[in-house]
Amino acid sequence: MTALLLALCLALAMVLAVLLACQWRAARMWRMRHATGVVLQAAQAQRMADALALLHALPAAVIGTDHDGVVRYLNPRASAMGGLQSDDGPGQAVTQLLPLFHDGTPIDAARQVRDCVARQEVLEVARGAVLLRHLDGKRIDVQYSCAPLAQGGAVLLLHDVSARRRAEQQLEFIAHHDGLTGLPNRLHFQIRFEHGIAYARRHQGLLAVLFVDIDRFKSINDSLGHDVGDQVLTEFARRIQQCVRKVDTVARQGGDEFIILLTELRTAHDAERVAEKIVRAIAAPFVIGEYSLSVAASVGVALYPDDDDDVNALIEKADLAMYAAKRHAPGTCQRYAPRMQTQSYSRTILETALRHALERNEFVLYYQPRMDLKTRRITGVKALLRWKHPELGLMMPLDFLPVLEESALILPVGAWVLATAVEQARSWIAQGQMLTVSVSLSARQFYQRDIARNFAAALEAAGVPGHCIELEIAAGILIDSNQNCELILRQFRQLGMAIAISDFGTGDASLTYLKRFPTDAVKIEKCFVDDLGKPGGDSAVVRAIVAMAPTLGLRTIAGGVESGEQLELLAEMGCDEAFGYFLGRAVAPEDIEALLKSSEAIQN
Repeated sequence: MTALLLALCLALAMVLAVLLACQWRAARMWRMRHATGVVLQAAQAQRMADALALLHALPAAVIGTDHDGVVRYLNPRASAMGGLQSDDGPGQAVTQLLPLFHDGTPIDAARQVRDCVARQEVLEVARGAVLLRHLDGKRIDVQYSCAPLAQGGAVLLLHDVSARRRAEQQLEFIAHHDGLTGLPNRLHFQIRFEHGIAYARRHQGLLAVLFVDIDRFKSINDSLGHDVGDQVLTEFARRIQQCVRKVDTVARQGGDEFIILLTELRTAHDAERVAEKIVRAIAAPFVIGEYSLSVAASVGVALYPDDDDDVNALIEKADLAMYAAKRHAPGTCQRYAPRMQTQSYSRTILETALRHALERNEFVLYYQPRMDLKTRRITGVKALLRWKHPELGLMMPLDFLPVLEESALILPVGAWVLATAVEQARSWIAQGQMLTVSVSLSARQFYQRDIARNFAAALEAAGVPGHCIELEIAAGILIDSNQNCELILRQFRQLGMAIAISDFGTGDASLTYLKRFPTDAVKIEKCFVDDLGKPGGDSAVVRAIVAMAPTLGLRTIAGGVESGEQLELLAEMGCDEAFGYFLGRAVAPEDIEALLKSSEAIQN
């Protein structure tokens, strides 16, 4: 009995244990399921928070919409970009909320959303999109795209690309404009020119190309330095722009050359009037720092379709017309004419012939006498270059010297001139004639490396003392502060050579330069001597130079004397030396005996 009761209790206990275990298990499962749900809820909430944080942190504006383009969500960047308040946006049409434009045309963003959702494709506008901000109306360059969402609706992304667009525009400006003047360059001009010709062809219109060049600009750079030259170019460009209309184009070709496109012309005379207007505008003095510079411009004109219908050919013909103006009368304008092609060809032939003239011994030196006005004897000569052309005969410097200068042939030819002049001085010394030979130096020669050493070698090779050679240097050359002019002049003086300053009073050099630099003489230019002896002529400049020179320890040399009256007036003023046609023209070396005898005749 007891055993039965014990077995029954054990069975009940086991059943109870099983029931308790099941209840515990059920409770445990419930607790686990409840905990999992909480965890899942927390994880979901965390994912949502992370997603929102990500949307808030994105550098792009994000706008979520339904399938009709009604805004559901904007991140802070979208609100800021659109100039919206924090609570603006949800429930409004995206088109009203963010007014977008593409190449100036309004974008219907709601319609794009509907198209995007219907086609399940991404729509993107990479360039030309602009957002107009509500707050201040500021235009923002944007890269704009619209993508469909799986749950319906769409998301719009806007990237602010204003900085990148400004950088691109800046690079494009640099590629198409001149860095110094800000004008369009040759590449941009050609693009504008092609568009202009296309328009003129369609409308049977007339247009013109003007080629503008600064006369003697190189002398400004050589004498005053490139900083002053750059300022002249900038002011030159400004004045040209003031002479044309907004529909016209002014470009810098390079260096001191400018090209202008004149469109919508009525007659050819319209272009010539603009060219003359430019010439007058440039003629006014250029005030650059302490300098007041006289600048002139030569202008060539070519017309479409009268002269040509090709872009490059018209530019070339305007260039030829400009050179014709420069040769005929610097500071004027010329219309293109067919004969200019032949003249240009001749210039090319001339340069080629000059390259061979030196090796073929076609250059010669002629000598013009210089008289001492106190003793009335010829004590020196001025060496002048001539070219014995095999077909054209004896050519004067004005016919070929500019080509020598422009092509840098002046350096070897200049070295030949000095060597020949020194050798001629040696020959006269051997004949008992101690004549000072005056030789002119160009800026290219003066600034040539080792110029003094080369001169010393020439003197030593001929066995001629330096005092037999006088170097004539233009005053403008000494103004260049970027060059060590004083050192070069002192090297010449150490060789015993005399230094004479020419062009004094006609340019920008002042008395300061005569006091500063080691010089021996100052030349009175022919333009001042011409006034002597003429009714109403002004001799004040000549008198002032002659009176000033002795106080600085300088001799005076008058050039271009063409009458006995001028000679006597110069002698009366106290001028030291003179030369000109009245005393004798330049002649070949073998005629020097006759010149010396003529000086004796004048003395008597």
